[in-house]
Amino acid sequence: MPVLSPSNSPARQHYVAVTQHMAAGGAALRDHPAQSVTTIDGWGSLLFALPFLAAGGFTVVMGLVHEAANGQKHAPTWLIVLIGSFFLAAGLFLAIHGAMGLARRAAFKRQSALHPGQPWLADYAWNQQGFTYSASKEMVKRFVGAACWTTFLIPFIWIGMTQRGTFVFAVVGFIFLALSLIFWVRWLKMVAEVLRYGNSFLAFDQFPYYLGSSFHARLRAPAHVQDLEQLTLTLRCVQEAYMTTGRGENRTSSVQCFELYQSQSTLTREQLAAYAGGFIPVQFQIPANKPGCQLINTPPVYWEIEAHGTRGGNAQNAEYLAYFLIPVYAAN
Repeated sequence: MPVLSPSNSPARQHYVAVTQHMAAGGAALRDHPAQSVTTIDGWGSLLFALPFLAAGGFTVVMGLVHEAANGQKHAPTWLIVLIGSFFLAAGLFLAIHGAMGLARRAAFKRQSALHPGQPWLADYAWNQQGFTYSASKEMVKRFVGAACWTTFLIPFIWIGMTQRGTFVFAVVGFIFLALSLIFWVRWLKMVAEVLRYGNSFLAFDQFPYYLGSSFHARLRAPAHVQDLEQLTLTLRCVQEAYMTTGRGENRTSSVQCFELYQSQSTLTREQLAAYAGGFIPVQFQIPANKPGCQLINTPPVYWEIEAHGTRGGNAQNAEYLAYFLIPVYAAN
């Protein structure tokens, strides 16, 4: 498998990622959390942020200080500032994301020069003791997403309710507002899960792990683990790709996760009860013919352990769910 260089162009990286997926025959993973937050990075993200920052800043300033010739604004100040804030928030997100990407690449080059032949010391900021999955952080991210979507609908509803001949805006806005309840229900479900099980920690028995070797680690048993009907542990190799659909103005890009390898083991309710208050052993054999972690690349390749706990008879309805990145690399 070709190794991507951080200096590769986004177009080249996209081509290589899709080619790797097609060659490996990886299955697409639905609703899988991605390490890539957008399909652009570095300077591309910084440059893409500029028009959003300019449009947002201009709109906010006009909303605060500009008056029309007759002394009346075309819309309330709060609405103008809100719309401008959408653009400013998008621009700030892209700018910060791009700057952080450039900083990571610079750190990668420095660490690679200091530790040649040890990519695990440069590829990612690993905690050599283990990996923490912060369910509370994921809960906050889901809350922000639901709140942003709900707030985004406010201008459409206001226009439809106050401007003559635009009632269709209000109708569509309220329809999407009703659909947004799905996001809030999922968020409330996650709140309940976080309060019940808390955050999770996977302790590494060694650092790093090598392709073709055995994987041994210990999962700190979550609170109330004895209430789970079963716990499925999955060792997985994931390749992300930047997928583009549509043409012209209708073209959209998204991050898609593909599974290059997986192996599973399942613990029953009786077995889990024995580990309550302690650590659950996690053991797998890592294949030798798969790629090692390349988290510095955009898009990245990585290995993970997924812990999927269920209650009752519905194995598809995860009540406890956690993902742990693990440091798997090729031996020198």
